[in-house]
Amino acid sequence: MTPVKRVGGRVLVLDPAGRVLLIHERIEADQTHWLTPGGGLEPGEIPVRAACRETFEETGLRIELPDDSKSVLETRRSWSWAGVTYDQVDHYFVARVAAGAQVAPQGLTAMEHETLIGHCWWSIGELCATSEVVVPPELAAVLTRLVAADG
Repeated sequence: MTPVKRVGGRVLVLDPAGRVLLIHERIEADQTHWLTPGGGLEPGEIPVRAACRETFEETGLRIELPDDSKSVLETRRSWSWAGVTYDQVDHYFVARVAAGAQVAPQGLTAMEHETLIGHCWWSIGELCATSEVVVPPELAAVLTRLVAADG
């Protein structure tokens, strides 16, 4: 079966300590992974708008980014759910939130209700040391580059 082509918008949500918010999800074959908030584009939507919308739905955090925001990373991945395989290109954007930002999902889809385990703020050191599956796998290196550019 031919994979379904999909484009996604995702957000690297960073707190003042430089930690990134990741969502813990259950995937097929009883495996789990950690990934940034975000998801697929709706008809007529651009990646940055999808990233902001999905971040609110999945975390309750309102992220405001201009339409002309540049992505800091683009990746391609293959994943499956309910017997459907997706060939997805993700566009990652950066947003900073205040310390203590509270995560409370506001509009999960039926699939997200099935797959969501929880969320956690991760430091770069924790990302480098973990044996957990993190998507994208190069996330620690990307964050290291972003933090270096800030300082």
